[in-house]
Amino acid sequence: MKCPSCKEEISESADKKFRPFCSERCRSLDLSDWLNERNVISSDLSHSED
Repeated sequence: MKCPSCKEEISESADKKFRPFCSERCRSLDLSDWLNERNVISSDLSHSED
């Protein structure tokens, strides 16, 4: 399994406290990206509901 932030390989015996991230740092960086709207869930804007 690879860390979604840094792409480092995570061993099965690694601390599961931060899964799916390899460390608290990577987990915090990912959260920061969401909070600062660098990560978003996109939606199809061409379909409007009336």
